[in-house]
Amino acid sequence: MLGIVLAAGLLAVQYASQAREWAVMTDELQTSKLATSIAQTLSPVPRIHGEYYGALNQLYPLLLSPLYGAFSPPTAFDGAHVLNAFLLASSAWPAYLLGRSVTGSRGGGYFAAALTAFVPWLALSSTLLTENAAYPAFVWGVWLAYRALVEPSGRRDAAALAGLVLVYLARTQLFVLALALPLAVLAYERGLRRAVSRHRLLAGAYACALAVAAALAAAGWLTRVLGNYGGTVQGNPLPLGVWRAAAVHLDEAVVGVGVAPFVLAAAWSIVVLLGPSRRESRAFAVLFLTLVPLVTLEAASFDLRFTPGHYVQDRYVCYLAPLFAVGAAACLLERPRRGLRAALVLAGGVVFVGLAALASFGGQPVLFWASPAAAFYPELGSAAETIGLSTDDLVRWGGLLVAAVAAGAVWRLPSRATVAVFGVALTAYGAFEAGHVLDWYAVPGTARPLRLEGVRRDWIDAAVPAGASVALVPRSGRRPEYWWDAEFWNKTVDRALAVDGGPIYSPFAATTVSFDPKTGRARGAEPTDLLVLDRGETRFGLAGTRRIAAAPHLVLVRVARPYRAAWLVSGARSLRIRVFGVRREFVLSSRARSGASVTIRSGGSERKRRLRPGEELTICVSGAATIEAHERLRLVRVRPRC
Repeated sequence: MLGIVLAAGLLAVQYASQAREWAVMTDELQTSKLATSIAQTLSPVPRIHGEYYGALNQLYPLLLSPLYGAFSPPTAFDGAHVLNAFLLASSAWPAYLLGRSVTGSRGGGYFAAALTAFVPWLALSSTLLTENAAYPAFVWGVWLAYRALVEPSGRRDAAALAGLVLVYLARTQLFVLALALPLAVLAYERGLRRAVSRHRLLAGAYACALAVAAALAAAGWLTRVLGNYGGTVQGNPLPLGVWRAAAVHLDEAVVGVGVAPFVLAAAWSIVVLLGPSRRESRAFAVLFLTLVPLVTLEAASFDLRFTPGHYVQDRYVCYLAPLFAVGAAACLLERPRRGLRAALVLAGGVVFVGLAALASFGGQPVLFWASPAAAFYPELGSAAETIGLSTDDLVRWGGLLVAAVAAGAVWRLPSRATVAVFGVALTAYGAFEAGHVLDWYAVPGTARPLRLEGVRRDWIDAAVPAGASVALVPRSGRRPEYWWDAEFWNKTVDRALAVDGGPIYSPFAATTVSFDPKTGRARGAEPTDLLVLDRGETRFGLAGTRRIAAAPHLVLVRVARPYRAAWLVSGARSLRIRVFGVRREFVLSSRARSGASVTIRSGGSERKRRLRPGEELTICVSGAATIEAHERLRLVRVRPRC
């Protein structure tokens, strides 16, 4: 077992450790800030920018918090990617326990472990996404739920409940396991009365949970249980097209694991429920047939309702891979009713062809962090082209061929030999997929040249004392990536100021600040005197500003408090600049086709200038002054001296 974990972990870490940049924002920023908050406050309550933030997926930030507490963000980032590789690979342990128990064979356990660890979703180790902890946590949760089904007891019910809490804290999406467990208990025990009598603790816990949910619903607070995902329970959870979308999501998971595990597991589960079977087999079969449709429908519903362009994110269905692996092991190893299982495996191949006809396996944009399995489709397309097929035809008819081979193996070949051959082949396929996606997409996407060339990534932390508080003051004229970088790589950046409703480029809390156009005085809270400004800021300038450090396009300054504008720009179509008793040089440019007239009032005098289209005008003012233009005029830059 240790060999499987190490092999999968080392495969992932050789690529994930090359990451120098984040891949997806603002998800990774959220993870790093939550981990930093836990390390600094020693509290698991999610807080970002000094306020509660409704991200309840706290298991992964909790695991990263020692790194973000002890090291700088760049070092913690590097360590997190090493940890990610082995976190994902560690899913082999509970998969082994599950496979060994269900099949009654160590070989079945190793088969399930290898097919769980070597999957295309290993590519997620190159990101700071919660799937890195949620994937192994889910397998542990299923294992604990399975044990409670097989041999009910108070201790096992308590462990199953703990597993539900674990997976919920790993990823809110996995709340689905809490829905699946009571359905599986009812199906396994074949009746409500027997289910309650054999699972008293579980029944009591669910009764209490329902009572609390009813009270929260009555108070209008039920959605808070899901934190930021509270909106998912509002509206129609089964929107138009959800069944087709579910089929497409299932297709991606099935192709991602090589088709065979799915058709084997599905056929075995059906056969188990059709006749007498071992209690271990029956327990896992009811879990399988409950969880697979629930996970698939949940992912399809979310992508249809909340993902831009209804893009299929197969990372949401990666949790099906361990279920397929365990079921496939059981199908290959069990001897009774082999003919019926073989027939159903072949029928599963036919069903797959029909499901695959609803999906397209080529032409969509590749987002390795959203759909690692789909990122392998271009490679399938290249293989299809060499034999004169389309990618869609290769997947459909290739899947049917794989199902036919699997059916023949179940029917005629010795069980142990079949497990060994299929285990090696499918593990190799998963490892190749993972390596290809990591090498071709994850590494280029995360090992790209640094955006802030010439300065260290944590340039802000290096310039201020430990424990300092720095606020970003973003503006719309600068790309969001620069502001994300400033916060992502610097522990001390823990606030954001939105000036006059300006952007902050993140979903986190921001302090709103505005300036009195007559006096320049600031209105609003002033959380810190350390600010990161755009070097080309043309909305305002602050009095008492001292530059501390700079990076491309950004500058870290210390400002006097209370905040006060040294100069202030207002107006949309026309331009008005108020200067509050300081010496500044303003460079203006006309944007109007007919040019623009500029009026400068200073010290009781008034001057007027006319600008031709595109012409620049440099104005030096000293003391209180006003610069006005009624045509379209742009403030190009401001210099402190003239």
